[in-house]
Amino acid sequence: MYYTMLDYYLNLFDNGKRAFAFQAETPEAYAAWKSALRARLAEITGLNRCIPCEPVHELVKTEQAEGFTAEYHTLQTEPGVVMPFYLMRPEANGVQPAGGKRPVLIVPHGHGGGKRQILGYQGRFIREALEDGFIVACPDERGSGDRREFPEQGDEPQQVRGNSHRELMQLGLNFGRTVIGGAVWDLMRLSDWLLALPEASGFLACAGMSGGGQQTLWFAALDDRVNAAITSGYFYGVRDSLIELPQNCACNFVPHFFETADMGELGALIAPRPFFVESGANDPLSGKRRVANVTEQLDVTRAAYRLFGAEDRVVHSVHDGGHEWRGDGMRAFLRRAMAD
Repeated sequence: MYYTMLDYYLNLFDNGKRAFAFQAETPEAYAAWKSALRARLAEITGLNRCIPCEPVHELVKTEQAEGFTAEYHTLQTEPGVVMPFYLMRPEANGVQPAGGKRPVLIVPHGHGGGKRQILGYQGRFIREALEDGFIVACPDERGSGDRREFPEQGDEPQQVRGNSHRELMQLGLNFGRTVIGGAVWDLMRLSDWLLALPEASGFLACAGMSGGGQQTLWFAALDDRVNAAITSGYFYGVRDSLIELPQNCACNFVPHFFETADMGELGALIAPRPFFVESGANDPLSGKRRVANVTEQLDVTRAAYRLFGAEDRVVHSVHDGGHEWRGDGMRAFLRRAMAD
């Protein structure tokens, strides 16, 4: 017999009250709620503990990666913290868009890979974005890709986790930091650099799958510069997906988050900006109730959009697969977002 803790934590969640559960009934009340929740999230993720620094940048090389011509850049985001990223320009990839400024798209990667892997499974989407004139950036998250810690470095099959999020989470907790807090900070600093490019139009979108969807969701929730957000395989109630499935990657967990809000509230923080959610009908990470666990949270998010008469800016696309990126409707979604 095993005497386990799962039921204990489920009872804590079920009998507790989320301190920032969305209840606003006017745009004014929403603004006050948004400001207060953002401040709390910055505190519990450790985002407000990140240390500003000079954005030391280097273009390291240009290489061929998964069929794309990609510039390999590095950017210092905190003192001694270096983020590598690919930058893809339309012209370098055989696309000659009409003249004028270029919109910017950041594509964060998922839990098990890095910036190179997303050029494979999101390649069609990235190619379409380049055809539509986007400058596309694909960064490595802390602990992933070229930022892995020992012993997760290398490309041997035994590197099954493919990231160092557990190590970083264990270290960060002792300093009041989390993996997602550092990821959001890095995306903010990358956006500073991208939006300062002379060819950048000021329109910024972010789109990711799984862990990339997580980064997109939190980033858009905490930074209004994200004009449009796409999350695939990462939007669901935390009870089913993170408490009942605590074996999920350590980057999902934030001290006090289950007492603070749920993912519906993170989506509500994005209102009224365009927000696209892709779900697999058979995605096991949505929990045992599958898509019902997603739509419950989207109901919370849509309540915030309704305050602005913008409920049509929330798009939910459900495909018949599992935990996978399909991309159906995303190109049209971004085109509409740019036209708004």
